Amino acid sequence: MSSSLGDVLREDRWGLTAGHFQGFFSPSVIPCFERDFRLSSFNLSVPMPGFFWAVMHWRKNLGCDLERQRALLRELHQLVDRPMRLMVVCGTQNRAILKHGLREKFPRELELVAGPGCSVCVMPAGHIDAFVKIAMQPGVIMAACDDILKVPGSKDSLGSAMKKGARIRSINAPMDALDIARREPEATVVYLAVGFEATAPGVAETILEAASLGIENFCVLPSIRLLPPTIDLLMMDPGLNIRGVLCSDQINTISDTEAYSELARRHNLSCYIAGFDIDDILGGIVSLARQIRNDESVFDDTSSFIYSSADNRKARKMVSEVFFKVDTDWRGLGTIEKSGFVIRDELSLFDATKRFNVRFKEGEESCMCQCNAIISGRELPPDCPAFGMVCTPQTPIGPCMISDEGLCHSYFKYGVQTSSRD
Repeated sequence: MSSSLGDVLREDRWGLTAGHFQGFFSPSVIPCFERDFRLSSFNLSVPMPGFFWAVMHWRKNLGCDLERQRALLRELHQLVDRPMRLMVVCGTQNRAILKHGLREKFPRELELVAGPGCSVCVMPAGHIDAFVKIAMQPGVIMAACDDILKVPGSKDSLGSAMKKGARIRSINAPMDALDIARREPEATVVYLAVGFEATAPGVAETILEAASLGIENFCVLPSIRLLPPTIDLLMMDPGLNIRGVLCSDQINTISDTEAYSELARRHNLSCYIAGFDIDDILGGIVSLARQIRNDESVFDDTSSFIYSSADNRKARKMVSEVFFKVDTDWRGLGTIEKSGFVIRDELSLFDATKRFNVRFKEGEESCMCQCNAIISGRELPPDCPAFGMVCTPQTPIGPCMISDEGLCHSYFKYGVQTSSRD
């Protein structure tokens, strides 16, 4: 439930949680504190004088942060004088909003919906089927992130393929997969490249490194998607009535920001690029509300995180050397024109789809799952009859509950029950 301005101003300024103190203690210990800073139990990894300095330094900074957040919330309540519907595209930003309980502090007339910014959530079942098919090939080691392992295809997931004998390694970065290929030259190592445009430079760099070193037992199964064409498609639906779009600043690494400016002009949208810090996100939402209040269609790129132009040029050069854009399938959204990357023919040795002669086909998805409507801003998790009942993080049905970036997972974890009909 959203709050009134009075509720926000009456909020306890010094409400503390254990999460605020992480970083001052050993990773295995989470301290418990009383509100008057009296220690109830702890195991410090720093000397006591250093500990108290850290707490006082944290309290000083917390005061500044809270004052800024309170000021932003006051401004937001003043700006939202009519119904406003905003799309928060990025799954990480949606998770931060729910974690910090911002939805309950927002004006009642401000509605936030999710967008297609969770790479696992937009993965069609047919793509998972292709991943499983390659993973089951003899002599293959597939390297992938944890989130993708549980996503179901038409019949199997990569996790169930592992139980059937597939060799799948969990990694954090594409270069980790190349390291596996170096260590195990008898195997063919397939890196499963799942993500959005911000992940493309790292994958491109790894492919170019493999080519320069002549590591021929390494290849990439590309499933990298581009957000601007997809947001453009969603905004064509007048029923969504989206007035503003919040995106993450990761797009600055590779995306053509002119594409977002064009989105703003074409669909009469307010657009803002924000970081992942809660102050950045809240500031972005206030900026969107201000633009809507002033009837502006603007792409505001004033993110606190700045990428150097040299880094941008280098990243874009690598991406253009390795990839080109093609029409790509999205879960629940169909095939979207030039919304994905594939590997150029000159580097076909490192393209797993060509090495294993695999094509992405249409798969079958669970009819109980409402992820399609959730990632397109049409519904919220509590609107789904399976949410919290048969679909939980322990027994997930769809990718929005499986992934940490999925809106259903965040709604369940942080106990949010508000639906789009409330």
